[in-house]
Amino acid sequence: MREGIIMEKKNIYICATMDTKGEEAVYLKEQIEACGNHAFLIDVSLRHSNKNYPISYTQTQVADAAKVPIATVLGTNLRSEASKYMVTGLNVILQKLLKEKKMDGVISLGGSGGTTIATGAMQQLPIGIPKVVVGTMASGNTLPYVQGQDILLINSVVDIQSLNFMSTHILREAARIINAMARMPKLTPNKKKCIAITCFGVTTPCVQRCQELLEDYGYEILIFHARGVSGGKIMEKMIEENFFCGVLDVTTTELIDEIAGGAYVVGPKRLRTAVKKNIPYIVVPGATDMINIGPAEMLRPEQKDHLMYYHNNTSLLKLRSNEAEVRSLARVFAERLQDSRGNTKIIVPTKGFSEVDKEGNVFYNRQTDAAFINELERSMPKNVPVITDEHHINDPEFAELLVKNLIKMLNWQEVSYGRIMEGKS
Repeated sequence: MREGIIMEKKNIYICATMDTKGEEAVYLKEQIEACGNHAFLIDVSLRHSNKNYPISYTQTQVADAAKVPIATVLGTNLRSEASKYMVTGLNVILQKLLKEKKMDGVISLGGSGGTTIATGAMQQLPIGIPKVVVGTMASGNTLPYVQGQDILLINSVVDIQSLNFMSTHILREAARIINAMARMPKLTPNKKKCIAITCFGVTTPCVQRCQELLEDYGYEILIFHARGVSGGKIMEKMIEENFFCGVLDVTTTELIDEIAGGAYVVGPKRLRTAVKKNIPYIVVPGATDMINIGPAEMLRPEQKDHLMYYHNNTSLLKLRSNEAEVRSLARVFAERLQDSRGNTKIIVPTKGFSEVDKEGNVFYNRQTDAAFINELERSMPKNVPVITDEHHINDPEFAELLVKNLIKMLNWQEVSYGRIMEGKS
């Protein structure tokens, strides 16, 4: 800290299983405080902690926040069940601290147990709140812990079981990283000028053209790779948190995966949040011609009758969706979009839904695409217009149609908002 400059102290919360990581957590607390911050320990242990550490929230208080007696947590034979209680309690505490503006960042340290509990609560915090995890789980399959969100993982290299030259070095680094993150300006997007778009390699030409046109109108574009938790799921969360004024859902391949046993499944919130928020929302069946399997060994016996192709030389297997599956997809669209209050449109390119579903390419099948369109028009309620267009999804004219419709919806939204505000004044 430079002489003469007084730095505002930030409130950093440390989540740890204090029964096994207490010494290390206290060291991290000291390092965070050495950066000029307040640091508070939250004990998420599943076994009794009896050492005299400076804990701000005891394991009993965490359990109480989950409305579960600590004796139930300590007496539960299944660690997974006990962990759920502590995740719930930790989330309640962190959300309360956030609401009261008493938290500027959260950090955890530990192994799989502590990391599971800490990240289970971190995933429920808003985008932009500093979230850091220190531990060996950072070097393996990180999907269960990150879930596509802005959680920073720091590999501890060695297990956090003692204070040694390696672990102290990593913890000092982590303290300085969370300090820097907490001092960054708050994430403040211009939500009146920010649009979300979903993308896949096979819909990229459409997305790029939409991006160019919308940027010419002065909008900022965030593109989500539609591959499940790190794609549609995080986009839905950001819609919920009011980041966007509109959404171009060009690539809805995650929905066909949900129906037909693919890899990129988001779950029941997909397609719903923009409708709930009543923001301009255009939905396209982009890449719904393909079921995303991944490695060939993930193929199920009942899927072997599908037309297949390998998307790349790393064995990313894709299946052609069939008529029964796309009809089910159309009904899912209808069910999840039915509550629209006039701000949702479906726009369908009749000459193919992806680069692979183009005349002459491996998944081209007008009959299957027509089955989807027919079921969609039959199932969709009247409050959600279905517009068909005689182009391929990657034709420039189709992108221009999408943008034209979205801009019209956005302009109407701005006029309506202005009238509402005039009425309040």
